[in-house]
Amino acid sequence: MPFIVGYHRVVENFDKSALHAIPSLLTSVGMLEQHLDWLARQYELVSLDDIGAYLEQDRTFRKPAAAITFDDGYADNYRLAYPLLKRKGIPAAVFVVTDLVGTTQVQVYDKLYLLLSRLRTQTASVKTTLFKILVSAGVTCEELGHLHFSNDAPLHIVTLLLSHLPQTRIHRVVNALENETRVDHGVLDEMAPLSWQMIQEMHRNGITIGSHTMTHALLSHESADRTKEELLGSKSVLEQQLGSTVQHFAYPDGRFNPNVVEAVDTAGYRYAYGICRTRDSRHPLLTIPRKVLWERACVNAFGKFSSAVMNCHTNWAFDRYCAHDHGVIDSCRDQPTTA
Repeated sequence: MPFIVGYHRVVENFDKSALHAIPSLLTSVGMLEQHLDWLARQYELVSLDDIGAYLEQDRTFRKPAAAITFDDGYADNYRLAYPLLKRKGIPAAVFVVTDLVGTTQVQVYDKLYLLLSRLRTQTASVKTTLFKILVSAGVTCEELGHLHFSNDAPLHIVTLLLSHLPQTRIHRVVNALENETRVDHGVLDEMAPLSWQMIQEMHRNGITIGSHTMTHALLSHESADRTKEELLGSKSVLEQQLGSTVQHFAYPDGRFNPNVVEAVDTAGYRYAYGICRTRDSRHPLLTIPRKVLWERACVNAFGKFSSAVMNCHTNWAFDRYCAHDHGVIDSCRDQPTTA
């Protein structure tokens, strides 16, 4: 299999941005450049269309192939990653959450993390306050039964809430949290989404634009009708704005099950990407493996970039299983490739 790597936000200073944002979503420009340079030495860096053609046996490569992708559609992808990619002549893809494009809104998980971080500094018992907030937001007793908060770390709580609540309930929780605390609008500005002008410029200059749903809903938690709406709505908007067919889709948080994969197929996507090695043998092109990296994913004990650690990632040495439940799926696991 070609090696496909995914990133999220690209920032100037990791330590500074990590004071407010989820650290595992951040990669500094300097670290990204080291990743790209290493990958360029080991692989032929190609577009997702080229990867798709290879998987359909319509083309070959001179050496093992790799592709670069970015999820969620942050404006910093345009400001910081795009110029670097252009300078190095490296193709890439950006998966966009269409409802946020051109707005002042931020991803719901970013806002949830910020609010919980602020709440942690304001109350002696985050769990007690959070329980009251969840009840006021309409979280059911059954849903509460799945929420076992072993600690009050914001990322731990965010992960649990996203794993067990549908997106409509998440938004209610965010609204209830905003009644208890506030976040700095300057920090929110750093997490701004792309504009259509940015997306169109990248598209004209060879960046593949793919769908990441309309709202970043975790589709395995949503109804069939909501899933269909998220898939078709985002595809339609992107095609209208770009004037071309959108063939690529990335599952938010890499979450899919057989019903979601079927829905992606029905919506007309040709290729879709997870964040693990789980594949559906009935739809191998709709469950293409992808590895997500961040600032500290490939560093040694001294915090410096490590070729050895990066090589382990490209061979999936640290990924023996996927933490997500992909349901009862007729799966096949790809063997690691040696770079």
